[in-house]
Amino acid sequence: MSPLRKAITFYLLTLALAVLVRAAVPLLGEWSLPVTMLTPAVAVACMLLFIAPEQGLRGGFSDLGITRAGLPAWPLAITAPVLIHAASLLILVAAGLTQLDSGQASQPLVTAILNCALSFAVGALFALTEEVGWRGYLQPRLMEFGAVAAMLLTGFLHGVWHLPLMLTTNLYHSTGNTWIVTPMFLLAVTLAGVFFGYLRLVTDSVWPVAFAHAATNLAWGITRDL
Repeated sequence: MSPLRKAITFYLLTLALAVLVRAAVPLLGEWSLPVTMLTPAVAVACMLLFIAPEQGLRGGFSDLGITRAGLPAWPLAITAPVLIHAASLLILVAAGLTQLDSGQASQPLVTAILNCALSFAVGALFALTEEVGWRGYLQPRLMEFGAVAAMLLTGFLHGVWHLPLMLTTNLYHSTGNTWIVTPMFLLAVTLAGVFFGYLRLVTDSVWPVAFAHAATNLAWGITRDL
């Protein structure tokens, strides 16, 4: 099976699993979102174990970038999303398009830091289950289109994978005008895919990508609540 066929098969399987989770929302409730986040990792396991084994099980999992830490990129991976969200928020405030609610900052600083650290740790684990699929498995198999195209396409497909829950439930980005929120969301995830993909390329690891993904989600959550 060619790399492109593997990429297509993986994506269709992952999307089918996401649709299956959506069908189970009445049963899973709020657990539907974290269960959906596991589907890329499940699809990767199916690809490597049953559908298109590569280099033996050990070699296949090694190629996902799990066995390399990519430690030098950790500071950039964690701080860049936070700084981007902070700068965006300041621009919106300066333009008069939003305002900060000081009442949200009522908890003690130590408690806030501990909550953020715990949220980041849990978020990084769930992000890893996603990124093993997106940047670990899918992006390398799209590299025949060129690095930039592979990163953009991976980011876009990652965004589309969110849509079953996003468009049909109130579990994920359910506020605002759907016709505005959806294309803006897809654009944001596609562009974020360039940064995530760059981290994957320069480190040959998915750990910095998972940390960047978790930092992005955490920064978004914090700025949304302010």
